[in-house]
Amino acid sequence: MKNIKNFVEEVKVNGYKKIPDFLTSDEAKEIEALTLEAFNLAEESQYHINEEYSKVLSLNKEDAKNFSYLNFLNEFFVDPMLKDFIKEYFETEDIEIAKIFLAESSNTGEEVNVLPYKMHFDKTRYLKFIIYLRDVKKGDGGTTFAKKEWNTKLQEELLARDALKEENVVEVYDMSAVDEIIGPAGTCTIFDTNITHKAGQVLGNNKRLVLRIDTRKKV
Repeated sequence: MKNIKNFVEEVKVNGYKKIPDFLTSDEAKEIEALTLEAFNLAEESQYHINEEYSKVLSLNKEDAKNFSYLNFLNEFFVDPMLKDFIKEYFETEDIEIAKIFLAESSNTGEEVNVLPYKMHFDKTRYLKFIIYLRDVKKGDGGTTFAKKEWNTKLQEELLARDALKEENVVEVYDMSAVDEIIGPAGTCTIFDTNITHKAGQVLGNNKRLVLRIDTRKKV
């Protein structure tokens, strides 16, 4: 992320930006090991989801401070380059890293047709960073985006008010306009949640492991 202004412009134009080498292979392996340790040691109250096919730890700055096995997350809360990017994107000094998620997903054995596995935009606007901690190939649950031209007038109307549950789902009929992000461990995708997107569903035997950082203007 050496040229922050260029990256910011790309995200603003396209809605998302893929960075293949955000982490080195060794860095990704190190964080993978620490993440698996966190799953084993975390308290039940820290789990956003804890099911057979999906484990998601939802963490804030205090969690990272209070639990020694989460110390590695502190660098994301204080990383100056990350904060500079967010400030440049939102054009304000008043930003925050709101939440960090550690998520492992596996094959459910059936198609899942609920949020976040349907094309949608978020009702609360974030700039999100999704970092793959394992290789993600086709069918491994890559995060999927619709190109920006598919942000419909309906979506613009809904963004202007509080959308009701499921009102933020967007139908995308042209699959050539859809981009599934695949890449090796260490790949990062930065995206504005105003862009139409969905969580990828794992179809094979691999388990997807990601680190997600949610950032925003302070509220």
